[in-house]
Amino acid sequence: MKRKMTIVRQAGFSFSGFIAGQGLRFLFNIAVAGMLGARYLGVYALALAVLQIIEVLAAGGLDAAVLRFVNLHEDCPEKQRAHIATAVKVSFLRSLPLALLLMLASGPLASLLHGDRLLAATLFCYACSLPFTVFTAVAGHAIQAYRDLRPKIVATQLIVPGGMLLLVAALNRLSGGTVALVSALPLASAAAGVWIWRELRRVTGLLPRDVFSAGLSGELARYARPLLFVALTAMTSHWLDILMLGWYADAGTVGLYQPAVRTAGLVRAVLIAFAGIVSPMFAGLHARGETDELERLFRITTRWVLLAALPPAVVLLVMPEALLSLFGPGFIAASPVLLVLTAAVLVQSLFGLCDTLLQMTGYAKTSLATAGAALAVHAVLNAALIPRYGMLGAAIALFAVYLLAGTARALALRALLGIHPFGAALLKPLLAALCSGLVLSLLEPLLGKLPVPALPVVSLLLVLVVYAAVVRLLQLEQEEKEVIFELLPFLKR
Repeated sequence: MKRKMTIVRQAGFSFSGFIAGQGLRFLFNIAVAGMLGARYLGVYALALAVLQIIEVLAAGGLDAAVLRFVNLHEDCPEKQRAHIATAVKVSFLRSLPLALLLMLASGPLASLLHGDRLLAATLFCYACSLPFTVFTAVAGHAIQAYRDLRPKIVATQLIVPGGMLLLVAALNRLSGGTVALVSALPLASAAAGVWIWRELRRVTGLLPRDVFSAGLSGELARYARPLLFVALTAMTSHWLDILMLGWYADAGTVGLYQPAVRTAGLVRAVLIAFAGIVSPMFAGLHARGETDELERLFRITTRWVLLAALPPAVVLLVMPEALLSLFGPGFIAASPVLLVLTAAVLVQSLFGLCDTLLQMTGYAKTSLATAGAALAVHAVLNAALIPRYGMLGAAIALFAVYLLAGTARALALRALLGIHPFGAALLKPLLAALCSGLVLSLLEPLLGKLPVPALPVVSLLLVLVVYAAVVRLLQLEQEEKEVIFELLPFLKR
């Protein structure tokens, strides 16, 4: 029960933080689209795609590796701090030459993506944020290994997107759109880096001299190497639709596609929230040989991810035009894209923890193989579908890749550990989602009379009420009852 309560409390905070972060990024995209237009939004998306791929290279898999190694040495705080210091030092030093390389290559990269001087300037300035984003990622994972997600959530989901939103609004008024676009991310990333360093010292006791004197850990580096390629292929695949749309089209097309991606990404926050807290638990259970408890935790968490992801997905699937109209009338054309991307994220929510479990149980090379194959298939599908179908082709390719990769990882888990995420209990949230979707569809004409900003909120509340009622009617699982009664003891009476 203690482990399940930790998951619920930490994932609850994590989920709230990710929702807040996704909401702030959603508002940032709306602000850029409204104040600067689709072209500026496309430039932002392309520059961010390049930056985050290079960020993975700089982190070198050390962010994920430190999660496992801290939990492997729970009885030795000195070894824990030594691994953290090594991960921080190596990743930060690696980020400096990569940032310089991105600055030097900003012009050619902009030309390759059919961009102009605005894209080149944005790439150049975003390169300045690379050391801060890499440090924040590694330090955040190190703190996460101690079952504390709050500092990482505050840094990455509040300080960065919140700072960007405030800065783009203020700088656009003071200095114009170009300065606002190129400056917001570097300044917000620097603030997040300062914050996470303070929290890293508080949680781990790490001092600057520990980082300066840290040596290289061969064991940590060997484990991190395949994780680097796993993360790199996953991140490249994540941004491949954006990058190939820029290759085959232009920044304006990317700007129309970006709101659909960002809106569907609201659903992905559920998976990220739960994966963040169960990752070290998976590693710890596997290290102690508690296979039965590992499978039970895996199935429970998968069910909770799907249970929480379905209500917002229902709203996106039933009312895509209304949600995209928040960005402006011109973005409604991407409604079919939003439908496909939402379905893709739901598939990812169902299978997403399979990859987390593979990485945390020592099967990083298997995770790498599936990620590499998925990236290759994604590139082929994008090349075949984007020239013919544009944005919709990119969305269809992403759906197919998530389905194929998820199935492959589930089969790998079954073969390697004898574990799979499926069970009859998963049918209950699916049936509840179907019922709430039907109710929302019937009431959509009435809801359409509401003001546009209020429409998503009221629709989600309606879906949640119907969804909760159906889930309650179908009876909760024993694990859900135990957790609810622990959190709300008055319900036992």
